Amino acid sequence: MTSLFKTSYYEAVYATNKTMFIILSTDRRASDADPDRAPTQRFPTRDEQGLVNYYEEADASMERKWREKLGIYLYNYVLKPEMERRGINPPPKPDKVYLANFPANYSLWVHKKGDPHDPRTDHYLYGSRWVAQFRSPMEFCLHLKWLLEGQPMKKSRRPDCQCRYCDGTIPQGEISSALGNYHPSRRDKDKKDKDKDRDGKHGRPKTSHNAIISTSIPYKDYTKLHSASA
Repeated sequence: MTSLFKTSYYEAVYATNKTMFIILSTDRRASDADPDRAPTQRFPTRDEQGLVNYYEEADASMERKWREKLGIYLYNYVLKPEMERRGINPPPKPDKVYLANFPANYSLWVHKKGDPHDPRTDHYLYGSRWVAQFRSPMEFCLHLKWLLEGQPMKKSRRPDCQCRYCDGTIPQGEISSALGNYHPSRRDKDKKDKDKDRDGKHGRPKTSHNAIISTSIPYKDYTKLHSASA
């Protein structure tokens, strides 16, 4: 592999001239995750009605889908802006960009519920100490960006993160729309209707898409982090 760009938190490498991997630091301090946050209900025990409710680790194909979507996001909104900020011309976008690995102690799970022969399945990313679970790559992308910014905190000692869970002011539909991946959920539609009922015909002022996808990552000296862990 050929290294293109490296920071203390990630490295972008070419596997081929058409495929790029973004490799995250495996240092536990570069992550907000705790291994004890993973689901504990892992056995398909049936309840009194014969239904199941349990978790399994996601298979490789689903994990690959998540990592591809996150890789594309990181290339467009983290890697390219940071290279430009440092005066480096970013290369044309490769055909494929993958996140090589989740942050330390994060893991992807599939929740199986209902009929044991044909259960409903939903995928969730677990690990964060601040967020119970992420339901999609688009829910996680801004939180991942926050991790790569060094996990800045507010005065309230809460994460200074723009994801729907940490920030709480922007519906996921608006975040996904700003990132070009809008698939409105029933929850977002219901929330929009409630906002209109509470605030009048026009609802709350819309948040600028530029604010949602703000890409600047302030330079910090992270060399001590690596020297301490060496």
